[in-house]
Amino acid sequence: MKYAIEFTKIDKTRRKVTKMKTAIYIRVSTKLQENKYSLKAQKEELTKYATSQGWEIVGEFKDVDSGGKLDKAGLNALMDFVEEANVDVVLCIDQDRLSRLDTISWEFLKSTLRENGVKIAEPGNITDLENEDEEFISDIKNLIAKREKRAIVRRMMRGKRQRTREGKGWGKPPMEYNYDKNTGTYSINEKWSWVIPFIDDLYLNKGLSDQLIAHELNKITTTPRGKKWSDVHVRKKLTNKAYHGLMEKTFSNGETITVENVYPALRTEQTYEKIQDIRKNKFRRRKEEYPQLLRRTNLTCAKCGKKLAIHMSGDRNYSIHFYIKHQKKETQNKCYVSINMLRVENNLVKAIKAIITGEDMAKKYIQLEYDESDLKKLEEDIKTTNNLKNDVQAQIDRLLPLYLKGSWSEEQLDKQKAFLENELKVHVNRLKQLKAKKDIIRSNMFNYDMVLQYLAVAERFEVLLTKEEQMEMIGTLFPAGTVYDDHIILHGQLPNNVPLEVNIPIEADPFPAASRKHNK
Repeated sequence: MKYAIEFTKIDKTRRKVTKMKTAIYIRVSTKLQENKYSLKAQKEELTKYATSQGWEIVGEFKDVDSGGKLDKAGLNALMDFVEEANVDVVLCIDQDRLSRLDTISWEFLKSTLRENGVKIAEPGNITDLENEDEEFISDIKNLIAKREKRAIVRRMMRGKRQRTREGKGWGKPPMEYNYDKNTGTYSINEKWSWVIPFIDDLYLNKGLSDQLIAHELNKITTTPRGKKWSDVHVRKKLTNKAYHGLMEKTFSNGETITVENVYPALRTEQTYEKIQDIRKNKFRRRKEEYPQLLRRTNLTCAKCGKKLAIHMSGDRNYSIHFYIKHQKKETQNKCYVSINMLRVENNLVKAIKAIITGEDMAKKYIQLEYDESDLKKLEEDIKTTNNLKNDVQAQIDRLLPLYLKGSWSEEQLDKQKAFLENELKVHVNRLKQLKAKKDIIRSNMFNYDMVLQYLAVAERFEVLLTKEEQMEMIGTLFPAGTVYDDHIILHGQLPNNVPLEVNIPIEADPFPAASRKHNK
């Protein structure tokens, strides 16, 4: 046969021809394709071809999954088999059954095969990944397969958009409806149809909040998945247009398609509009009643570097307090900030008034005079920041080798890369600011007049502005802040890219007992 000698191998010690050991890999994208295109047909054709070449089949692997995913049960088993067993070639009906991967995943798969001396074969063709020309052709095939996949996705999305325009459903419907695949229509699911009128009554007539409505639902039943109801579940029910018959879907190309009378109505459109008006008014009233001066400033913890936010605590009928806190309790680092805004806001207003009043008063909050020791410290900060930047860049450069060695999964790689790139951006910006500050200080251009010009917009801060306008102004002047135990450093940036740091003291806790209770 034409390929019988070419695709066998010779044992040099015994000078005899041995059979090539092959693992068969078959794949379809969906259960529908499994029946339509048949995994069985692929297996029969590949088995027949391997037999015709005189190869020994030592393993069979299959997947019913997307070719764009590296993490598939069958493919993972195949890679383990390649690393553990004596395999010479992986045989598939077409390389795109094996690939259609992004560049990093494709390189990982190739490196695993190459390191174990395994070739890729299709009926009538074999690719040796140790041969640069053959690997190049294989890479071209993978690029073509990826383009074909994107084209399939585009065709699929065009079909979904057209189906939506025609008012035909697709995807999982809300739990209050049943979906008929044959007609593409929805009907009411009597088991859960009571939920919407129940929620609407509690919200409109009894004035309950989302959280309290969830509490009432939990007295009756769990969700269809057996989980407890939450305010998120209730919010989605109150804002979903499907319940007054509207199907509205927004696609990745930015197009939003809205079709009326697709779902049997469980509430009227007038009821929906009334609910939305109440929600808008509640949000507007909440903003007007409880604006906080640092709400528009991105706060971070000086100890752990985690993001902080301002949270409300208390009962509106008795006493409400706002706290600077971690987004989540950092139990692992044992770092948990909770600072009552009453300890900060008065000093913040006092600082702005003082800085604008005069240079002597401004010096209490801003460093305006620098000597050689300050410049030396600044140079050390520049050196430290530059080292941090280089260290993060080196970590980014080491990611791909770690991935190719199998130390990390693709998901871990993407997550770590995004984290490091954000950290790198922080160091790069910080380095630019420090260098600009050094140049300004050396030229004796950093002075009170420059700061006053930057903060001039805050003149008559308390007199002319509402609390909400004050909040917006602080967020504009100081987009970032670092929170310490006894003070907050607000970070601004002067027009010439020089960083401005304002030190705001934190008063002693006026409610120590309440804070301890709040922190539990």
